[in-house]
Amino acid sequence: MSSKNIIASVLFASVAAISGQAMANDNPHLQPVNTPSQVSRAEVLADLQIYRESGLQAVEQSESYGYDVARREQAQAKYAELRRSPYYATLVKRYGAEVPATTVAGK
Repeated sequence: MSSKNIIASVLFASVAAISGQAMANDNPHLQPVNTPSQVSRAEVLADLQIYRESGLQAVEQSESYGYDVARREQAQAKYAELRRSPYYATLVKRYGAEVPATTVAGK
């Protein structure tokens, strides 16, 4: 290999490395942006309990998910009813009063 070929190879490799680095720095999607949630942990847990109690979880995890439309509509209606009810507020209050396990472990 001649010295011209070696110099050309080194030059090409360095230009490729520099341009690759520049392209990586221009990509805003490399680092995810985490925005703080407007929903409390207690609200999430209360919603999860209602989701399960309404039967919506069972419908969405069943093998007939796309076929049993009537059962899904019933579960969605019950979920919406429970979500609007005072029961939801009671659950949020109950879960909000519970001490998270991480707090207990830190003491």
